Amino acid sequence: MPEGPQIIFLKEQAEQFTGQLVLEPTGNAKDIPLNEIAGQALTAIKTHGKALFFCFPHVTIRIHLMLFGKYAINGKLNRELRLGLAFETGEINFYACDCRLIRGSLDELYDWSTDVMHVSFDPDKALEKLYSKPNRLICDGLLDQDILAGVGNGIKNEVLFRRQVHPESIVGEIPELELRKLLAACVAFCFEYLDWKREGAEVQHWQVYRQKQCPRDRIPLRKEKIGKTGRSCYFCDKCQKLYIPDSIG
Repeated sequence: MPEGPQIIFLKEQAEQFTGQLVLEPTGNAKDIPLNEIAGQALTAIKTHGKALFFCFPHVTIRIHLMLFGKYAINGKLNRELRLGLAFETGEINFYACDCRLIRGSLDELYDWSTDVMHVSFDPDKALEKLYSKPNRLICDGLLDQDILAGVGNGIKNEVLFRRQVHPESIVGEIPELELRKLLAACVAFCFEYLDWKREGAEVQHWQVYRQKQCPRDRIPLRKEKIGKTGRSCYFCDKCQKLYIPDSIG
């Protein structure tokens, strides 16, 4: 599933069509009235976490690539088309994704302060929300899109490794200073990830995600599905500290 930096990269690629009219909308997205989009000018493209928004004068199209979504700019894929938008100078096509029509104001529907890559991101609010569920595992907390919109499984694994925090650590047992550093690391890593994506070199920078050996201790990494989300965790038992109650440890 694409994470926040990948969605911003997609936004940057698609911005070439901003200000242009939709000449021909196509696709089988049930929630998108194609006749309502035809002839409309694309006024802006925005993102919130893992969601992409194509803004028109009176409506907005929300696109989420889900687990297997794909897109093609000025080209087509051999897949069933969910939504295609042909503009004056090119086209963008989406496949295996969720497309929805929004008629209300995005500012009323979305809290930009939860988006780790938005200028309005509020780490104090994120910390408060994390502590509101103190018994949750940190690997689940970092994936909560109501707290850290845009953080996905890859970012989760890399940030926990950077801060040397074990994914099975209990949120309420992690010192506030360390939680704040984790939040700051999420933000910093996302912007680094975006730079790597622009360079086409993001995979080269993974330290533990989908890797086999700890780059610090040179021992095998563990890979397990942990937490309620059931997402894969890659971690080192030696250098990532497990924060749990003393009675358990």
